Order: sequence, then structure tokens, then C-alpha cells
Amino acid sequence: MRAPRALLLGLLFAPAACLDGSPVVGREAERCASDRDCPGATCDLATHRCVSRARAEVFFAVTPATGRVSADAYPTLTRPRSILADESVDLALRAPRVVYGVVTVPADPDATGRYIPATLEFTPSDLAGVSPPVQAVAGTTATPNLTRDRDSFTWSATLTEGLFDVLVRPASTLAATVPPRFERGFEVRGGAVMQRFDIAYPTTYARWAGSVEAASGQPLAGFVARAVDPAANSRVLSTVSSTAGDGTEGSAGRFACSMAPGAPEAWTLRLSADNGAGGGLLVDIPRSALAAAAPSGRDLRVVLPELTGLTHAAAARPVVPGAPAPNGPCVGCVDVRASVEGLDGDGQSRSMRGATVTLRAAMRPPVGIPAATSWYESRAVTEADGSFRAWLVPGDYDVVVTPAGEAYRSAVQHGFRVRADATEQAGQVFTLERRPSLSGRVLGRDGLAVRGARVTAVPYHDAAPTNPCLEDPDMRALASRATTTETVTAADGSYQVELNPGLYRLLVEPAESSGFPVTLGAPICVARRVSNFDTTLEAPVLVRGVVRDARGAPSPLATVEALVRLREGDAPGVVLRVARATADSSGAYRLLIPASAAGAP
Repeated sequence: MRAPRALLLGLLFAPAACLDGSPVVGREAERCASDRDCPGATCDLATHRCVSRARAEVFFAVTPATGRVSADAYPTLTRPRSILADESVDLALRAPRVVYGVVTVPADPDATGRYIPATLEFTPSDLAGVSPPVQAVAGTTATPNLTRDRDSFTWSATLTEGLFDVLVRPASTLAATVPPRFERGFEVRGGAVMQRFDIAYPTTYARWAGSVEAASGQPLAGFVARAVDPAANSRVLSTVSSTAGDGTEGSAGRFACSMAPGAPEAWTLRLSADNGAGGGLLVDIPRSALAAAAPSGRDLRVVLPELTGLTHAAAARPVVPGAPAPNGPCVGCVDVRASVEGLDGDGQSRSMRGATVTLRAAMRPPVGIPAATSWYESRAVTEADGSFRAWLVPGDYDVVVTPAGEAYRSAVQHGFRVRADATEQAGQVFTLERRPSLSGRVLGRDGLAVRGARVTAVPYHDAAPTNPCLEDPDMRALASRATTTETVTAADGSYQVELNPGLYRLLVEPAESSGFPVTLGAPICVARRVSNFDTTLEAPVLVRGVVRDARGAPSPLATVEALVRLREGDAPGVVLRVARATADSSGAYRLLIPASAAGAP
């Protein structure tokens, strides 16, 4: 019996082409001789390492023809589904649904009424990262009702039926008093054209409160406290509280953060003190460490072992009559002057204007909270002559330099030392090299060159964060700064792109007249020049069907796009468009999808 042709088998087991030629994808678990040695994974016999199985998901984005959006046809993104070769896949447009309501707090903090200004974001519950959120803006003035409801509304959004995760972001003017709010699994019902959804904040919140102090017991007034989500680019999960003594706590050194209703369980308390000169001290305390240090959540004491890096005012340094003025904007800071140069292949250097230089040095954690992470960080942008100035605390710095433009690569340097025995330091030059190139040819299945194909190098680190290419911390730092780069193949099928170091995947889009589908190349690790990285176009797999509206009638001239999300486990993933077609006058469409995406042999 022939086995079913399941979705995306080719992608699930596509090898990664690294510099040493080792086809490795995913997490390295242990040495292996066969798949039996790798529970839940596979054995890469080229390197004898266990690697995890990546996975892919296919979605269809369907858009009515221009001027044909109606009460029965609204842009629709399908849920992931399996596809068989030559399968008939009928697609249904959904009907729009208007959701509306108000955002209220029990006691209005800005004295403008019971409604508060906020931005609402609606994301389909199972399509995070694939579908951008639909936004609605809530105001403070009610609009007449849309239906026979007695109350008016302050916001509205057009959605399709299904489950949505909702994030409410109060206006920045309310950051100190009203936290964000999370509502998961809100159902937009299909049975009603309009649906009311009021969001009422509770009277009380879960709160974390405490103080920031010097080792002497002196309260420190220069910090801002908030809870952040480290897994979502430090998204703020609470109110923002200042220790200046002018907030809700009323005394210097004190802070109190009200947590967002429905916030993720894993979060971090972040304390930051900006010195006003591009730098500052930061302290991250994981929730688990907070619970151990202050079980009640009300009396957390954050005692800093040193005041270096704080502004003189924040450090509450007493003024001594006749003493010399403090050096620079912060306690113990050194005036550092340095520059960035680009090095060409002929050994000539040039000044790098507009490069961003990020410098970070570890500092001692708060007293009694060893799980906390403390660091001093400064960011500067180079002048026309490549120079920059930064006020830095003494210590050893990790430096990341990101140039402007696409000619030079980003760079990481460790161990840049700022001395404690001087108030000024100069002379350091950070050197950037030209970006490494990735080159090869695009060939048809007959081995002939493919001319005019668009080749796009797509950063792939968000799809495969455990790929061995990213095991080195420096490479991870550089890969996070990678950007998409594209070119077009020459008459002989050759291509070349200059890339920042990182993990990439090639997306090859032949001319529509070629009859070939989009092709996904294997993952490729680019740390230095890579040549002869050839890609052979895949045979097309035909997917066809009919686009219909919510009533079942054909939807002529609708646009159908096939999207693939590639990722390991719960990684954010990378979303690529692999096919696009326009339905005919009867709503029928035909898509040519890569065989690897369709699971065809």
C-alpha cells in the first residue's frame, strides 16, 4: 500500500548546509549512530549528532477582488491544513463581523470620564506570528449605538468569526496607573453581524511593591520599575512606576507595579536608571527570584552593592562645599572616545558614519538576589569621521557594532576594558569587514541555468533557534541583526548576495512564465564566504479549487496566496509566501506549490 503523501515532508527533513558541509538541522542532543539513539529526534549520519525535527505549516490567504468586499466576502486567512498532490482545495471567504464596545476603569484616572483611551489588538488565537493583529482605537467620547443596545461605544473593529487573543494597551498617559490587559480566546460569533465586547478593568490588581536602596540604606530615586515579558521582546506587562517619590507610592526609592490582568505567568521585574547620556544601569529579577525574596510581593528590597553608573542626583551624593564638580553625568563614569572603521579587501580603511555601537558590561547583582542580572549598557552612533563618545563605568565590555548600509558586516568584540584609574580614555578603533558573500547557481530539473529568478536570502534564526549554526553566542547576536537580501540570477543562472553573518534560507522565485514554483533551499550558515551553493528548482505540485463566499457562491477574480510557516517547536518561525494566483470568472484557481511544501514525492 502506498503511504499517504503528508504535508511538508521535504521541509521537515531538509538538511542545513553549513560551512563544513555538514547537513545539520535543529538541536544537537548527543552523539548517535542511528535514529534509535535519538528519542524524539533523528540522527544526522554526516555528523553523528541528534537533531530535532523542524516542522512547517501551510495557510491560504484569500482576498476578494477589488470592489468585491461585501457582507459575504471579507479577506480571510485559513487555519493550517494538510495538502496532497493534485488535491482539490475549495476555499471559503468569511463574512465580516463588527465587534464594538468600551474600555472602562472603575475610577477614571485622567478625569475625562469613565472611558479610557487605549489601543486594542485582535490576533487569531492559532495564527500568532502569521496574521498581523487587527487594531482598534478606543477613545474617551462615546459614539451613538450601532444597534439597539442602550449604551454607546468608544471603539469598533471588523473581524471574521473565530477565536481571538486580545491585548489592550492603555494610552501612554496612563502608563503609571492602568496596566495592559490580556483577554484570550474571545469568540467572534458567526451568527450575528454585530457583537458587543466591553472591557472593564477590575477595581484591584495583583501588585509588586518594594524599594531600591543603596547599601547604606539610602533610598535611590532614579529608577523606573515595570514587569516585562522576556519571551516577547520585553513587552511591558504592568504599570510603570518611578522611584522618584512623585508616583503612587509617594516616597523616594519606593515603587509599585500593578500587573496586567491575564498576563503570562513567566515575567521579569526590570529596574532601569537612565543617566541621560545614552547609557544606564539595568537590573532584571525573574519572578521566581522575586517570590523567594518577597513572598508577599509587597516588601521587596533591592539593595545595590554599588552606585556606579547612576546619575549623581539619583545616587543622592551629598554636596561637599569646595569639592570639585562631579566628572560627567554619572557616578564613576569614564569619558570614552573611540571610532569605527571599515576595512576593504585591499587593506584600505574608511570611516564608518552612522554605525550603532552597543556596549554592555556585567555588574554585581542586588544584595541577596543572586538570580538577578545587572548590567550597564550604553548606545552611541558614530559621527561623519567614524568617532563616537560614551560615558561608561569601569569594566570589561561586550561590544556590538552595526553599520549603516549593506556593505559591511556587523561585529562582536569582547573584553573591551574601561579602566578605573582615569577619567578619560581614547584611542580604541573597532574594525568592520566587508560582508561575506553567498553565491551559487539556480538550475532547472534538467540541469540548465535559470535566468531572471529572484533569489532572496531570508534570515532563519527565528525558525530554527537550536540550529548548530547558532550555538556560538556571538553568532546568535549577529544573526539577530540579519536582514533580508535579494538579487536576480544572471543569464548563466548565477547569483551572489552579501550578507550579515547568520542562518539563512534561500527563497527562489522563478519568472511566472517558467512553469516552475517557488523553491525553498536548505538552511545555510553564513559566517564567511560561501560559494557553489546551488539550488535546483522543484517540480510543481498543482493545487486547485474554487473560491466561494460565505453564502457558497463563487467569488470571481479573488486572490489566493499560499503561505508557509517554518519553525522548530514553539519558535516564532518564519513566514514565506510560496505561491500566488488569481481565480477566474467562475472562482476557480490553480496554484503551483513546491513539492517539498505539498509533501509530494
